[in-house]
Order: sequence, then C-alpha cells, then structure tokens
Amino acid sequence: VSYLVTYPYEACEPMASRILAVASLRDVLTQFRAEGLPTAAQMEAAVDRDMTRLQSMQNADGGFPYWQHGYESIPFNTIHVAHALFIAQQKGYDVPAEMQQNALVFLKDIESHYPSWYSQETRWTLSAYALYVRNLMGDRDAGKAETLLQEAGIESLPMEAIGWLWPVIDDENQLNSIRLFVNNHVVETAGAANFTTYYSDQTYLLLSSDRRTDAILLDSLIEDNPQSDLIPKVVNGLLAHRTKGRWDSTQENVFVLLALDRYFNTYEAQNPDFVARIWLGNTYAGGNEFRGRTTDISETRIPMSYVLSETSAGGGTQD
Repeated sequence: VSYLVTYPYEACEPMASRILAVASLRDVLTQFRAEGLPTAAQMEAAVDRDMTRLQSMQNADGGFPYWQHGYESIPFNTIHVAHALFIAQQKGYDVPAEMQQNALVFLKDIESHYPSWYSQETRWTLSAYALYVRNLMGDRDAGKAETLLQEAGIESLPMEAIGWLWPVIDDENQLNSIRLFVNNHVVETAGAANFTTYYSDQTYLLLSSDRRTDAILLDSLIEDNPQSDLIPKVVNGLLAHRTKGRWDSTQENVFVLLALDRYFNTYEAQNPDFVARIWLGNTYAGGNEFRGRTTDISETRIPMSYVLSETSAGGGTQD
C-alpha cells in the first residue's frame, strides 16, 4: 500500500491501481497498525485526488487514455479504471455515477475498441477482464463468457483470462473443465503453490506477470471453493515473492492485495482470540496465544532427531 500511495507517475493505470489498493484494503487497514503506513487521511486524499484526475481524463466514448484527455482510449486502461471505480464505490468512497456508467458502456462493447493489430489472444484476455469487471458492477453476461471460452478453447487462453472468466460462467460442464485445467497447472511444494502459465509477444499490452496471474486465480478459487487446500499454499507463495515488503509492479501489488482482501474477509472476519497447541503424537510440542490482530508470526521448531525418535517409538520405523 505504501508503495502504491507514493508511486510518482500519474498515468491512468497507476492511479487506478492506487485507488484499487487503498479502497480494497480499507477493511484490513483498520484492523492492523503497520509501521510506516500512510495515515488514513493521506490515503483518503490520494483516492480523492486520483478520482478527480481520472474523471478529467475520461474521453467522450467513456474510455481512458494513457496520460491525457483527448488521446486514444486504451482498452486495458479503461477496464482497469472501471474496476477501480467499482471497488471504491463498494468500500464507501464517492464515485461519480456518470463516470462509472460511461466506462461501463465502453466495456459492454469492448471488442469495437480493439486496434486491428491486437492479436486474438490479447483480444480474448481483454474481453475476459471486461466480463469480470462487468460482473462485479452487476452487469453479468454469462452467455458471452461461455461463448468466449467455447470459441477460444481453454488450452488457448492465458491462465489470467481463465481466472477472470471463472466467476462469470454458469455452465457446470465449463466450470468443471476450468477446475480441472487449473488443478493440472499448479506447482505445489510442502508449503506453497503457484500456477504455470505462458506469455505472448503482446504481454506488455496487458501488463501480465506470474504473481498477478497467481493472485487472479487465487481470488477466483476462493469464490469457487473456499475449502480448497490450495488456497493457503497460493497465499504463502505470493507472500514469499515479496521484495522489501512489496511485489514487482503496480499491477502485481494491486491484484495480490485484492486477492488478500477477499482472503481476509472470507477467513479472518472474526477477531482472533484463541490458543493454538501443537502435538507430536502424545507429546505436547508447543503453543501460542493469539489475541487480536497482528502481523507477527509464531513459529515452533522441533529437531528432526526428536521427530524420528518419536515416530520410531515401539521398535519400528515409519516413513
């Protein structure tokens, strides 16, 4: 959040990302006190400033350029800004209704705004993102999402496009195909997981990356199957890829924060007040109290020699 609030460039994408990050974490930031975090007033001011600036940049077709009003509306920028406007409104910020409605009109006919040189894969991915945002805004179009998946074929779609289509599809056969495909493209270790994907020559148009893809799929996975064992592993994988407390780009940061906001509201809505205890067989190995919210980590280390001695008790050994 600190990285995005202080990000110096005022193009459409980073401003929308800043709004998304600050708005999406409004619930979480009221629960934790992180050192060096901007004040609530500073973050509110950043959202208000960006909202006003973006409103002045919106073109007559409802779209958003890179830097300045009157220049070509960029499909990705427009979808991303519409995403930010919805999340901000959902979290209680004032969002100009006309600004949001005009952006939605652009998204409904997103295909007419693609330049001729956009590849088919780029078009599919942008259409998937637009369908995802329209769904958030209450303009669900499952039929269009299902047609896109059928025409493209799941093997031909980037993983992030699949993640965006996933919550919009109603057809159970297609949903089962997505679940199977995603499970077949996950790389797991004992404590973490990430998804395998590939990128095309036009990836720069979509600002794609591995961590963003992981975050998009995590968000959809939580919505589809909140009991999945993959969820905490994907979260651990994302947290492990931070450098100096953040991820590599505005896009990675904002989509990871969006996914973690869903994670927080799904699994951590209740204020912690419990004692965790660890047992190795019949032997008490450690424990810790958790009272209130904190970012501290409690870890108990058990020597492997002790683990082996316990598991081999009674004369036998166990693998």
